Amino acid sequence: MKKLLTFLLAFSFTSFAEASSIDGIYLKKLIGRWLESNGQKSNVEILDDIKYADCDENDIFIKDISGLFRLLKVSCLGPNKWTFITRNKQDNKLSKIKKRNNINVLAFKDGKKSGTIINENDIIVIKKKVRNVNDLVVEKKDIIGKRLKKSISSNRPIYHSNLEKDWLIQKNASVIIENSVGGITIKDQGLALENADYMDIVKVMNIKSGKIIIGFAKNKKKVVLKTKQF
Repeated sequence: MKKLLTFLLAFSFTSFAEASSIDGIYLKKLIGRWLESNGQKSNVEILDDIKYADCDENDIFIKDISGLFRLLKVSCLGPNKWTFITRNKQDNKLSKIKKRNNINVLAFKDGKKSGTIINENDIIVIKKKVRNVNDLVVEKKDIIGKRLKKSISSNRPIYHSNLEKDWLIQKNASVIIENSVGGITIKDQGLALENADYMDIVKVMNIKSGKIIIGFAKNKKKVVLKTKQF
């Protein structure tokens, strides 16, 4: 009887653990849909039988941390918080050009200063010998509208490292500061004082009062508060 009870308890615990967790198969499908929505092919490396604490799909946040959809950060923002980084293998065009000496690369027609926003007309294709093809920009669409992190002269290959990071909220951007207190939501105009990604802590200035407030980046236009003023 004691052995039977032990078996039933163990079985019940195992069943509960399985029911309250998600596996690698589920995560690969979820990441695959996200990659597809971003125009990318999925070849994610996750073990099928790996287990993570249960998390509502709406609370799972996926972020490209390589700029090329090669490294993805997956986080649960729900009660059972967890985070992991996974690799998405790609059949990259760069693997083909490594064997060549002179290759077609993207470059700027004229020299560009740090902070310049890139337009399609700025970009030309030149043939050049390139030793380092890692991080090389191969598609115009990947950099149009981006901002240069540092100055670059004409006819030099463009690398992703030359570009500023795509922040969810940019420094000096106009934002809405939203504070919910006792079921009442208060909204004010604010100014972001620093760059921030999704749910990063960010300092903003309330335009009306001039006070500096710490909040969390919710989207490109909204900062939500757990009020802390100084």
